[in-house]
Amino acid sequence: MKKSILVALLASSAFISFNAFATAIPSDGVVDTDACSLLGEEVTLSLSNNVSGAYSCDEITSTIKVGACHKAGSRKAMTVNCAVVVPANGNDPAVYNDDSCTGVGPDNTFQSSNYRGYVASSRGGSTAAKDLGGACTASTADGLL
Repeated sequence: MKKSILVALLASSAFISFNAFATAIPSDGVVDTDACSLLGEEVTLSLSNNVSGAYSCDEITSTIKVGACHKAGSRKAMTVNCAVVVPANGNDPAVYNDDSCTGVGPDNTFQSSNYRGYVASSRGGSTAAKDLGGACTASTADGLL
């Protein structure tokens, strides 16, 4: 699933509407330029069975974010490494995969005891695990962004 998200982002990032709100990935997977003007052409985001996903387009920061999770989900309690999902730029600080994160490295982790999904950004950073706070549904996939 992480590879599919990353491939979709890489394919679209070269072409990068103001739509900073999370939008569910349509059932046919097609995101067109009317839905995200940062795209130069329509992109198909293919989701596997029982996977929910969402995307957001932010024209101000020229950023597309994609998040996805599986209905059965990753939910084993574990320590998750903090990761940069959206790198800092001159105006905005870095965005991490958890609000408690302030950096990356061995001393920067958080505890996840719930369902997790994955999020990635066209501005770089990592495809990273993020705690969902509950079972994966279309609305919790929106919460990844």
